[in-house]
Amino acid sequence: MAHRTMSDRDALKRIRPKDRKQRRQLTSIVGFALIGVLGAGTLGYLVRKSREYREQNWASADATIEDSRPQLIGQVNGQAGGEMLYEVKVLAAFSVHGNPQERWITVDQQPKSLDYATFQRRIWKGKHSFVRWKPSNPNQIVIDLH
Repeated sequence: MAHRTMSDRDALKRIRPKDRKQRRQLTSIVGFALIGVLGAGTLGYLVRKSREYREQNWASADATIEDSRPQLIGQVNGQAGGEMLYEVKVLAAFSVHGNPQERWITVDQQPKSLDYATFQRRIWKGKHSFVRWKPSNPNQIVIDLH
């Protein structure tokens, strides 16, 4: 198979849109890609700002993860089969104003398969992390496992 080289000018002629329909298609593709990148960037920014707000304005305590458990929340079916999805709850032991507490806290993450939830259980057991809560609502506890 012989390889032929093409001049830059000829290559540019081949890839440029030739009519209005092709230009519209290219503009649509670039526009959707740009909207996707901007959306992902905005979402990342909002998540970071939310985390910073919690770190600055919510009360916190150092916690030790004593156990975790998966809880079935749903099932996803597809052409290739299905999968059960679980949310993970951790048992966190911490102290508030000298009073020891243990609470089951739902981890803020996407639902996982049972295998991955079991894997996380081994990683998290005994790990130290922060628990945070709004001073106005101490029952809404969030754990930072990052």
